[in-house]
Amino acid sequence: MISLSTVKEGAVRKNNKKNSRLHFFSSHFSIYFSWFFINLGLNANQVTGIFFITGLIGAGLISNPSTYSVILGYTLWRLHIIFDLCDGDVARFTQKFSINGAYWDYMIHSILYPLYFVSICYALSAKFQDNIFLILGLVGAIIVSQLLSVKNNYYRAMLFNKINYKPEEGQNDDSTKQYLLKNSVLSLLSYEGFLFIYLLSTILLERKIYFIAVIVFYIIIFSLIVGVKFISFSKKGYYNKRS
Repeated sequence: MISLSTVKEGAVRKNNKKNSRLHFFSSHFSIYFSWFFINLGLNANQVTGIFFITGLIGAGLISNPSTYSVILGYTLWRLHIIFDLCDGDVARFTQKFSINGAYWDYMIHSILYPLYFVSICYALSAKFQDNIFLILGLVGAIIVSQLLSVKNNYYRAMLFNKINYKPEEGQNDDSTKQYLLKNSVLSLLSYEGFLFIYLLSTILLERKIYFIAVIVFYIIIFSLIVGVKFISFSKKGYYNKRS
């Protein structure tokens, strides 16, 4: 059996510190699952498949308005994000990289993000017997899909025009406390924040107007994020993550 310390050493990222700050929750757990997958003899693409299946099951569960289904669906969402880091760990440890693996990774995100939004709105539509949630789900799914395509389409344009890749810039010089505070606020405004707020709302609240307000709020926030990314890519060719 390969030891955990050996896996940690072999799977370390070049940008490990930055990645740990960006994925401040998932990065603490992913290496343990990576160790398990490596000892099972799985390759990176197989882990990517597990990552997709886990997220897909979570989306199905969260489409049920039952509190227990929402909790379990959210748990699988968190788990699929952890597995998303694991396939990279496995690839670095085995030194077996695949363009298909990276491509599939992007495709999975482009499927699951809109799907979770639609699933939530479908659940609320069934719960409150109001089609307004289906309309919000359609609008939200389009906006959420743009969160990914606004970046991916820029890289596609670069490839088509044979322009060399320019890395995203902007190292954060904030102190640890300042960064944690800033990152916590921005995380709450992110897609993961939306899912977390929905989870809390399902457990604590039952008012239809509140759920409508939450969904509309995040549609507006996501629209603003898409706009900022679009302008940043158009002017600079990159955007600063968590900024």
